Amino acid sequence: MADLRGGRRVAALAAGAAILFLILAVATAFTKKPWFDEVHFTGPAVDLVTRGSMGQPVIEPRGFASSPGIPQCRVNTRAYYAMPLSHLVPAAWYKLVGFGLFRMRALAMLWGVAALLAWGFVVWKLTASRGAAVLAMFLIATDRFFVDSGADGRPDMMSAALGALALAAYLGLRKRSMDRAVLASQALLAAAVFTHPIGGIAGFAIALVAIRDDLSRLEWRHLAMAALPYLAFGTAWAFYIRADPDAFRAQMAGNSIGRFRGFSAPLQALWDEVRLRFMDRSYGPAYATGVRRVTVAIPLIYAGTVLALLLSRRGKAGAGARLLAAMAVVYFVVFGICEGAKPSFYLVHFTPLLACCTACWAAAEWEGGGWHRPLGAGVVAILVLLQVSWIAYGVRRDSYRNAFLPAVAYLRQHAGPNDLIFAVSEFAFGLGFYDHFSDDSTLGYFTGKRAAYIVVDEPGYGEAFRGFAAINPALGQYVQKTLREDYRKVYSNPAYEIYARR
Repeated sequence: MADLRGGRRVAALAAGAAILFLILAVATAFTKKPWFDEVHFTGPAVDLVTRGSMGQPVIEPRGFASSPGIPQCRVNTRAYYAMPLSHLVPAAWYKLVGFGLFRMRALAMLWGVAALLAWGFVVWKLTASRGAAVLAMFLIATDRFFVDSGADGRPDMMSAALGALALAAYLGLRKRSMDRAVLASQALLAAAVFTHPIGGIAGFAIALVAIRDDLSRLEWRHLAMAALPYLAFGTAWAFYIRADPDAFRAQMAGNSIGRFRGFSAPLQALWDEVRLRFMDRSYGPAYATGVRRVTVAIPLIYAGTVLALLLSRRGKAGAGARLLAAMAVVYFVVFGICEGAKPSFYLVHFTPLLACCTACWAAAEWEGGGWHRPLGAGVVAILVLLQVSWIAYGVRRDSYRNAFLPAVAYLRQHAGPNDLIFAVSEFAFGLGFYDHFSDDSTLGYFTGKRAAYIVVDEPGYGEAFRGFAAINPALGQYVQKTLREDYRKVYSNPAYEIYARR
C-alpha cells in the first residue's frame, strides 16, 4: 500500500470513514429495538431533567434479575449503580436537544466519530503510516460491535471514546511537554472511568507507550499530576454519595455481583473470555445458523493479524505496529481476568484496537509486494464483507418496527389507564417512564403486586426466569406457576410474549 500523500487527501478519506460509520449507525439506530440497559442508564438522566432527582423510575428495587430480593435501596430516587458521568452527560444532552430514543442514540454516534478519529491518530503517531491510519478508520467504521455501540443508549461508546482520546492525547503531546501529556491523558482517562470503569483499560495502552518511550522522562511529580483528575471527579462524586451512603453501598454491591470472579481463577477466566464473550455471546453463538456461522471468521482474522504483527518485522510500520499488537494482548488478558460478566457490549473497547492491528498488517503486506498484496487486500475485503453483511442483516430485520412497536401498540390498545404492566425496562420508550409500568422480573414475588399484563422477552425476563431456578428455587417455581395458572398468553411476536391476567 503506497502511503497516502497530502493532508487534504487524508482528511477527505478520514471524513469518508466517519460518514460511512454514521450511515451504518443511523441505519442501526432507526431499526434496532431498544433494550433494558439503555433505560438503566438513560432513566436517571431523564429523571434529572424531568424531576430534578437522579433516580431510576421504572425499576422495582427488589426485582433486579441479577440480584432478586436484594433491595436496591432508593434506586427510584437516587441512582448509584453506575458511574456519574454516564447519567450527567446524557442529561445535559437531553436538556439541549430534548429526549427521544433516536436523540439518545445520536449522542453515542457523536462519541463514535470522536473515537474513530482518535484511533486513526493513534495509528498514525505509532506507525507514521497515513495509509494504515486511514485503513484502520475504515475497518473500525465497519466493525459490527463499534457500529452497534454507536447506535445505543449505553455509555460504552462514550467511555471507549474518552479512553481512545486519552491515548491520542498522550501520543500527541508527549514530545512537546510531558506535563501536558500526563495531565491531558489522565483527565480524559478519568472521565472514561467515571463514565464506566471498563474505560480504564486504555490506561494500559498509555502505560505501554510510556514504558517503551518515556520511562527516563517520567518523574514522581507526574504521578501526582496524573492523580489530580481522579481526585477531582472522586471528590465531586463523594458529595453525591454523602446524600445516601447506604443506598450507594447497596446498589453498587448488587451491580458488582460476579464481576470479579476472574481473580480467583485467572486461567479459567481467560478461557471464558474466548468461550463466552467472543464466541457464545458475540461471533459464534450456539443458535447461529446458515451464514451467521461465518461471522466466527472475524475474531480469527483479528487474532491472526495480531499474531502476525508480533512475529513479523517486515514493513516500515514495524515497531509501532508491534506495539499495537502488544496492546491487544494486554487488553485480552485484562478483559479476561478483570471483567467477569463477559457481555458482548464491552467489545467496543477492544475491537477498534484489533481493527488497527489488522490495518497495520494489511498495510505491511501491501508494502511487501508480490503475492502479499492480494493476501492483505483479500483478508481486508473478507473482513469488511462479513461485518457489513452482519450489520445489514440487523437493519433488514428491523426489530424496532417488526417487534417492539407492535407490542407497544397492543398494550396501548388493551391496557386500561390504571392497569399495572410488568415488562422489561425498554418498554419505557413506548409506555413512558412514570406511568403504570414497572420492570419487576420477579412478577411481584417480593412486593405482592399483581400486574394486569406481563411482557416476557427472551434475553430479559426469559433468561431471568431460568436463572431463578438456580439462585432461588422458590422464586423460580412462583414465576412459572403465576404465568401458567394466573395468566394467559394473548399476544406474541418474534421478540415478545404478552400475558393477560385471567
